[in-house]
Amino acid sequence: MPLIKGPTYESVLYELANAIDRPIAVDELIRQVLERKPTTSKHSRHSVMERIRGAVPRPFVFLDSKTLLPTRLAMQGARFRMPLGRRAAESGLIEMNIFESYLPNNFGLDKVQFVDAKEQALNVSFRAITKQAKSFFGLYDQISYLADLSAWLHPQKVSRHDDLLVTVLDWQNGRLQLEIEPHRKRNAALIEERDRLLADLIYNILEDSYYEEVYVKDAIPTTYARLPDKAGCPPHHWQMVLEKDGRFRFDDFEIKYADGGLSPLERITLERTGQPLPRLLQPVTEEQKHLVYRFRAVLKYKPSIWREVEVLGDQTLADLNFILVEVFKHDVDHLGGFWKIVPRKGSQKRFREVELGTVEPFGFGGDGADMQIAAIGLKEGDKLKYVYDFGDWIEHTLTLVSIHAAEPQAKYPRQTAQNAPRPRYCPTCKKKGKETMANWLCITCSNELGKEVICCDDCLDDHEDHYTVRLLY
Repeated sequence: MPLIKGPTYESVLYELANAIDRPIAVDELIRQVLERKPTTSKHSRHSVMERIRGAVPRPFVFLDSKTLLPTRLAMQGARFRMPLGRRAAESGLIEMNIFESYLPNNFGLDKVQFVDAKEQALNVSFRAITKQAKSFFGLYDQISYLADLSAWLHPQKVSRHDDLLVTVLDWQNGRLQLEIEPHRKRNAALIEERDRLLADLIYNILEDSYYEEVYVKDAIPTTYARLPDKAGCPPHHWQMVLEKDGRFRFDDFEIKYADGGLSPLERITLERTGQPLPRLLQPVTEEQKHLVYRFRAVLKYKPSIWREVEVLGDQTLADLNFILVEVFKHDVDHLGGFWKIVPRKGSQKRFREVELGTVEPFGFGGDGADMQIAAIGLKEGDKLKYVYDFGDWIEHTLTLVSIHAAEPQAKYPRQTAQNAPRPRYCPTCKKKGKETMANWLCITCSNELGKEVICCDDCLDDHEDHYTVRLLY
């Protein structure tokens, strides 16, 4: 007899998403899923939650942490605007890719149904064109669709300054309503307010995500599900909003932080093209150039060892690297790197590391060497991660203690404080009845003997061919 398989969690979720016509509590949805797919597993609730979060395409979006809404309802009534532009106004041709992120996954763009303000079907034809697009692997042919809406647009005597308003009437079946808003009727202040609200909602979704990116097909339905007065004044297309906002980096698939971490492929691409890291730097005023930034730098592996250093706002990461190497007595021939520690959702427990750049040995180069301290946009209490010698990975945490006026005649960068030293004596000399401060740690002997081996300057000759580092106090 053939094995009869029951429904999967995914098939049950899609079935429920098509049947439910209202917001539903997470616990209630899980209960309904388990009614249709019973299990004796102790972790059944967790399994259903994993399927809700991981299903592609996602059948539900989260209104909040405890409430879900079917994606089709989240997108029903979603509205956006696009400037009509010269080509559309004159030729009546609209690029169909602007609608793609407002439709289900892999929806055929030539299957979109357009209706007017009275929900009457529009006379439209589609043209497929092939364009060459560039990727990391070279040029390739990309098929795009154009919608010929000239029979609808030209009688309205539209201008390139007018806006095309789009409303999703039926997300699953690709039914979109089109309207023209003349530029003279545009409420610029209200549109700006709606754009800002849309951007903030997307940013909150990004902040809430486990990773530092969100999929467009998840973010856009979730945003519209949470957007107040969805039927009111439409904001611009989400891509236009995010481009103007400046906090984001995005493509057709993912939305990331503008200054977020790079994928290996993105990093290779930047290196090959010579483009800088995606960093959000602030303009530096004349006043900021002359302010002093005081940092407390703590060794991560040994927090009892710390130094306080000061640099001017117009000095650079190369200057900060120089003083840190000096006060921690690091060798001068290694690479240094800086990251800004940014809390997520205002919490010190969830944070992301924003790469600022590197400083090459002796401060003669590196992609972060010329970055001014004031341009990083730090305030008192903010933190940086500093790593010296990427091989040994000597990590420090820098906390901005204060920003204050410079002292007359003072030279910056400089050290202003450090932990109280607790000197140790050389064991070899101590056996001879002498108390000589130990200044060196022999890594070679420590590894061989399984215990820390330290010595003074005079006894360092006994470790001539060994790997030694200066002790810090």
